[in-house]
Amino acid sequence: MFLRALSCWLAILGVLVFSTPLDAQDGSAFLERAIPLAQKSQRETTVPASVTLAQAMWETGRGVSPIGEANNFFGIKAAGASDADVNVGPIANGWVWAWTKEWDGNKYISRRERFRQYANMQDSFRDHGLLLATTPRYADAMRAVDDAREFARRLAAAGYATSPTYAEDLIRLMDAEDLYQYDLPRNDLELVAQSETVQVQRGQIFQIYFDVKNIGFGTWSPSANYYLASTNSNSLSAAAQQPLDQLVPPERVKRWAITMVAPDTAGTFTSRWRMKHGTEDFGPELSVRVEVQAAPALALWYWVGGAVALGALLLGGGIVLAKTRTKKLLHS
Repeated sequence: MFLRALSCWLAILGVLVFSTPLDAQDGSAFLERAIPLAQKSQRETTVPASVTLAQAMWETGRGVSPIGEANNFFGIKAAGASDADVNVGPIANGWVWAWTKEWDGNKYISRRERFRQYANMQDSFRDHGLLLATTPRYADAMRAVDDAREFARRLAAAGYATSPTYAEDLIRLMDAEDLYQYDLPRNDLELVAQSETVQVQRGQIFQIYFDVKNIGFGTWSPSANYYLASTNSNSLSAAAQQPLDQLVPPERVKRWAITMVAPDTAGTFTSRWRMKHGTEDFGPELSVRVEVQAAPALALWYWVGGAVALGALLLGGGIVLAKTRTKKLLHS
């Protein structure tokens, strides 16, 4: 009985020690929950979603073991000299003791460490992004947010984990599962609302508008040369470049209101625009149809008829006045 129980425990221990995140069976279910959280973190902190996903998968075996009930998906430790004085940061709601393996330069050794504890998975992802974005030791990694592989290398070089193969492990996982597909582009937009077809008279001053949402991970800034540019040869007297007048963080909506002047020629025109960052176009083309009305024929006839009637009235009045004067002269 003792030998049977011992062999069972050894088998379980073997699975825990030698399995890797690539062996876990519930990876797709974990990714369904993790992808939107990693992308939200990227919008808030610019940390690449692919790196966040790879770390969470690697640290927990695809979500299987987030340090027991601690909901800690990134192995983030709690710093403290004693149990009574432990720093868990602004998001974690406590800490737990847990065993971990650390590389001491020659071999892995088991150590008991304090780890942050979170109320839920969302808080763990938020804390991870905040930690990387605000801790000086990771500043060099944060300068490589447009290159996920380089970000992973710099993250490992900064000492996020003691494993000497940590960067290679993350990159291998990102490559094998194409986690890069979940990275947000720095610049992208979603059209939320816009002007309907505008009907104006010749020479009339009018406005069109576009409400666009920043769905990339970069903040649009006037100082970084973000603007709206006309793609028409005829911009209907509007400035061909509409400068940005405010910061537009990710998930915020910006209204572009463009003042225009209708041409003297009647007809249908399409005003076309694109968002630009320097020389780079991004997002879909934005367009509004403008219908410039000709002078209504019926109104013209009203004007002509009125002029004729007025002329006839004046002529008739003149004739009557002349007859009256003639009669006065004859009777005088």
